[in-house]
Amino acid sequence: MSRTPILFAVLGMLKLRPMTGYEIKQVYQKGPANFMPMSFGQIYPVLAKLRQSELVLQNKQPGSRGSISYSITPKGEEAFRKWLFSSGDPANYRELLLRLFFAAPPELAELRGHVEAFRRQEQADLDHYEATRKWLDTAQARNPRLPIWNLVLEYGVLQSESRMLWADRALAFMTKRKRSQNK
Repeated sequence: MSRTPILFAVLGMLKLRPMTGYEIKQVYQKGPANFMPMSFGQIYPVLAKLRQSELVLQNKQPGSRGSISYSITPKGEEAFRKWLFSSGDPANYRELLLRLFFAAPPELAELRGHVEAFRRQEQADLDHYEATRKWLDTAQARNPRLPIWNLVLEYGVLQSESRMLWADRALAFMTKRKRSQNK
């Protein structure tokens, strides 16, 4: 089975409770869609793939007019858990947020390394932006476009600084949560 985040987003929704495809879309729009968009047209092909892989069950609801709900199977639970804690691309903040969104409170500590890797990636990006700024200021000092290039560069700097601030808060939250659980 493919490891695309959308497959695991649908599995994560079904970990919350059995749902129809329509319900998945409605509930998803109020949470994960804010950082990992998913179109309605993606849901049913994903559900078909998950069903074919025996990760979800399809259940026709009695007395309903064609409503089909889906529920996660034990095999689906296992695949989801494996994805949740597998290594990920530290630059992929959308997938990191998806993992955090679906992690149960006791599982949060196991994702600390993902947040730390994300923060390290953002710091590396900041270091790169600083080196680029120095090069621009030296090599392009007389170029009339320099202020515009610096303005564009500032977008990346502010974005990375914001993401690092978030990562610091997430790590502090995880630390505080772990301390309170150990009491």
